[in-house]
Amino acid sequence: MEYTVAAHGRRISRIVFIGLLLDILSFTIILPLLPRSLEAYKEREGADASTLLGTLLAHIAHLRAYVQAHSPSRFLQQGARADLVLLGGLLGSLYSLLQCVIAPVIGRAADRFGRRRTLMYCMAGNIVWTVIWVFAGSFESFLLARVIAGLSEGNVQLSNTIIADVTDPATRSHGMALVGIAFAVGFTLGPSIGAFFARMPIEPTNSRNVFAFAPFAAAAVFSLALLLAESLYLFAKLPETMHFRRSLADSNETADSGTEDTETAEPLAEPTHAVDTQSTTENSRTLRRLNILHFAYLFFFSGMEYTLTFLTHDKFNFSNAQQGALLGFIGVTSTVLQGGWVRRIKGKSAHGDKGLVTRGMACCAIGLACVAHCAKGVQGAGPAWTLWGGALGFAVASATVVNCLNSMVSLATADLETGRRLGDFRAAGQIGRALGPVFACSVYWLLGPSTCYAVGAAAVAAISVAFVTLVPARPAVSSTKKHS
Repeated sequence: MEYTVAAHGRRISRIVFIGLLLDILSFTIILPLLPRSLEAYKEREGADASTLLGTLLAHIAHLRAYVQAHSPSRFLQQGARADLVLLGGLLGSLYSLLQCVIAPVIGRAADRFGRRRTLMYCMAGNIVWTVIWVFAGSFESFLLARVIAGLSEGNVQLSNTIIADVTDPATRSHGMALVGIAFAVGFTLGPSIGAFFARMPIEPTNSRNVFAFAPFAAAAVFSLALLLAESLYLFAKLPETMHFRRSLADSNETADSGTEDTETAEPLAEPTHAVDTQSTTENSRTLRRLNILHFAYLFFFSGMEYTLTFLTHDKFNFSNAQQGALLGFIGVTSTVLQGGWVRRIKGKSAHGDKGLVTRGMACCAIGLACVAHCAKGVQGAGPAWTLWGGALGFAVASATVVNCLNSMVSLATADLETGRRLGDFRAAGQIGRALGPVFACSVYWLLGPSTCYAVGAAAVAAISVAFVTLVPARPAVSSTKKHS
């Protein structure tokens, strides 16, 4: 029975991995194209004050002139070119803010209506926003697409929930590592795919109507094809998992009913309740701390990560292909680390997950310091080796921190609350992702890239110290997990 259930759980985990990989590939296609997409929209309609983009750029230009008059900045002397950094930060923050709003809703919907049904609704939303992206001939259409995307992207959260359903505490870390590997592979291939399809000859029209193609529309079409394939695959293969462990427990109770010793069960009931009460209190405290630290870490990490492509575009004039190569390097390195290092350590000891998170945060801080040093270089010169050192730090952090934190949260959560707890945890992170890009881009815009990344390095180092100090290595395990 145990082997059959374990094998069934591994099969479902593989289905989730394949679906999530397709989703991450689709999601990351746009990343290297964003700076030049904004440039294309700016050229098309930025001078027209009657458009939303023209109005936004006019307000940013007035703000830039005010700041320059009171506190001159060498970076702001670039003029309108610098404004795209702040505009990109606002766009990234809007997406993550919507994720923050919808994540608890998706988590509770998964607990009430089922993981599979909720996931299929999210896939429908993903398909809708990508169709709009294909025909986003105006900035307003592109913005609408990103709003729908922010309200529909629940795949990562639901994948974590499903894996938590079909694994036990001993195998949870390895299951969660699949999510990290999907991210790593997706970030390896997705940006390069986006850069490749950006060269395809689907040209945007000059007309700003619903039938005009978006800049780099071929990449959007391929992203849509990936989402359609993912939806069909999950609809055909993925079962409902909400009661996966409850069904197992019922089967085991039926099989063992004739051999249970009822005389020893009664005296143990009261002590177990006392232990569970204490464990619940300790785990609630741990979950609150993890939520706060998750928010703080992603506030700085996501902000600095988001500005990276703007840095290379602005400082080194990277092409789409070069942007894809940089993000691909981060993805390849993260994939290798996930498969060769992280999976061997996770779950092997009480300090496995915590140790990986700590190392990931430390490498992130070092990487940010490297990028800060690189950003001091001459405008237009080639990137220094420290840029690739910073990319390496990003890769280690991507391979370790968030998926290990997810594992720690799931282990501190009762089975029937997994969707809600992971939803709340993701919402805390999405608040950080919502505020981080606009904060980082504002600091970048006001003080320049070197100061921006130096602030990020110091902040992540402080967060890693707080994590080591405040979070126990392994939360207490509730009775529902002990007997599952």
